[in-house]
Amino acid sequence: MSQLFPAVLASRSRLPFLILLAVIAVIAFAGGSEAAASSGGVGPGGPGKSTKVEPDGDKYDRIWENEVTVAEKRWARDTAECESGGDPNAIGGGGAYRGAFQFLRSSWKSAPKSPGGDPIDYDYRTQAVVAVYLKREMGSSPWPVCG
Repeated sequence: MSQLFPAVLASRSRLPFLILLAVIAVIAFAGGSEAAASSGGVGPGGPGKSTKVEPDGDKYDRIWENEVTVAEKRWARDTAECESGGDPNAIGGGGAYRGAFQFLRSSWKSAPKSPGGDPIDYDYRTQAVVAVYLKREMGSSPWPVCG
C-alpha cells in the first residue's frame, strides 16, 4: 500500500485518507445494492429457489411439483419476470405491489392457497403457487400487462 499512495502515507495524518476511503466503500456498497433492488433484478435465490425459511415451504414445494402444470410454471416464470424481474422481494407502486407477481396485499390475502401475511415474507415458489391458483380462479386480470 505504501507504494500506491506514498504521498498520503508520508504525511503526518492518515486519518483523512482512511475516512475518505471508508466513505467511498460505504457509498459503493449501498449504491450497488440500491441499484440492484430498484432494477427488479433477481436476487441470489432467483425464480424457483428459496431464499427464506418457511414453515409451510415443503407444502408449497409439493403443490408446485405435483399440481402445477408445465404450462402454468412457464406462465408463472414469464409473468414474474415481467412484473418484477422475478424478484420475490420486489416492492413497487410506493409499497402497494409486493413480491415477484406484484400482488396487492388484499389480492394476496384472499387468493386461493395464500398463507396470508405479506407476499415478500415468502419465497418465489410459494408466491408462484398462489399466483397460479389465483389465475385459475380469475384468469389473467390481476396481471393486465404481464399475465
